[in-house]
Amino acid sequence: MRRLILLTLAALLLVPAAAHAATVRVFFLQGETFSPVEREQANGATIVADTIGELLKGPTAKEERAGYGTAIPDGTTLKAARVDAPSKRVILTFDRRFAADPEDPAGKDDLSLYGARLAQVVYTATGLTGLDKVTVRVQGRRALRLTRESFDPTRYVPEQAPPVKGAAPTDPAAVQAALIRLTYLPSDAATGTFDYRTQQAVLAFQSWEGLDRDGIVGPQTAARLQTAPVPQPRARGRGRRVEIHRDKGVVLLIENGATVRAIHTSTGQGGDDPDLGTPPGSFRIYRKEERSWSIPFKTWLPYAAYWDRGWALHGYADVPAHPASHGCARLPLPEAPVVYAFVSIGTPVRVF
Repeated sequence: MRRLILLTLAALLLVPAAAHAATVRVFFLQGETFSPVEREQANGATIVADTIGELLKGPTAKEERAGYGTAIPDGTTLKAARVDAPSKRVILTFDRRFAADPEDPAGKDDLSLYGARLAQVVYTATGLTGLDKVTVRVQGRRALRLTRESFDPTRYVPEQAPPVKGAAPTDPAAVQAALIRLTYLPSDAATGTFDYRTQQAVLAFQSWEGLDRDGIVGPQTAARLQTAPVPQPRARGRGRRVEIHRDKGVVLLIENGATVRAIHTSTGQGGDDPDLGTPPGSFRIYRKEERSWSIPFKTWLPYAAYWDRGWALHGYADVPAHPASHGCARLPLPEAPVVYAFVSIGTPVRVF
């Protein structure tokens, strides 16, 4: 269970003290989407602090088993809460732990980097009667003034595929031919140049074969390309299915027991845990959206095929050689439409 140490808070004059309980909604994560849960709170002067306190506690054990998670670090403390009734604003001050382990790898001193954490706070606070603005403060960080509109998709545009990193092989056409034969590339990807799609295919190949995952076709990778077999799925059977191999960073598209494509992926950094992880299990595709929007992470998820609540196969600009997503299975942007077209509502998905 998540620990919470609430310091003494000033009385909040949002609503009068009352003799009955109020049902409030606390916003947790499921994959890369929101899923609010209800909590019973005393409908009194400290309803804001108590509601944010429930958020900081995190999901219950039962909710965790149901796939609810949180991006807010364990042990985060609410230091102060104040309501400015005329402006319908609540001012929340958290301890430094709120900004621990920034989502931005550069670790910039900017609170705006913590999108999902902020979204959880903003949506939870503005769900209370009489509030529509939130100021979030953390010691040592610039205070942010936010509303739900801060997470509006119209403010953001899809990212583009990054450039190729590292040296190209001496014979890109031969590398592509080998990757096509092994299902890591489709036949129409034979461009004769070492492009982004080809490098992502090299990463998938290296990972499946247990080689160093650097995306560079060195002597070991070049030699293995000549002798390696087509990746084999774990399960057999008729029809189409998808296997997500988290440890290898590879998604297999399988038809009638045979692999038709092997594609590089990056799954949740939280492992099995629903807190930014990709829990294992057997599922089925239940929703498809060509342009899906993740409110908490303020990002587009193009060609998203959801297999369980907020977890989806989707395109993304950054698909590194390690688990880095917020729970979904990221796919290289050129491959996302391929996976999207391959699956249908009801297609089985197995996460290993």
